[in-house]
Parts: sequence; structure tokens; C-alpha cells
Amino acid sequence: AIVKKQIGRLKEPCLKCVDLVVQELSNVVRICTERMSRYPRLREETERIIMSHVRSREQMCKDQLVLLIDCELA
Repeated sequence: AIVKKQIGRLKEPCLKCVDLVVQELSNVVRICTERMSRYPRLREETERIIMSHVRSREQMCKDQLVLLIDCELA
């Protein structure tokens, strides 16, 4: 019972960590695409494609974390 309570408390920090990683990736993408300032449409499209991929993986990662924690609680 004590261990289950502690495992349950891990869910929120894990999801917060994923959010922080996505935020940092967003910053890195923005910094990297600043070098393409001469080509604004290419820059925008590159950022859009990369960030849409990151967002889709973000949700998959969160789903996997929740599933893992739920499995540990079972």
C-alpha cells in the first residue's frame, strides 16, 4: 500500500518532465531555424513539420508513461 501510494505520486512529475522536454526541444528548433532567416517560408515550414512531429510523439510518450505507471500500480 505504501509503495502504491509513492508510485501514484510519480505520474504528475513524469508528465511535467515530458512538457519541459518538449518546451526545450521547441527552443532548440527555434534557435536552429534562425539560421534560415533568409528563407522565411522554408523556416516556417521546417518549424511546423518538426514541431508537429514532436507534438505527436509527446502524446505517445505521455500515454506510455501513464500506461507504465498504471501497470506498476496493478
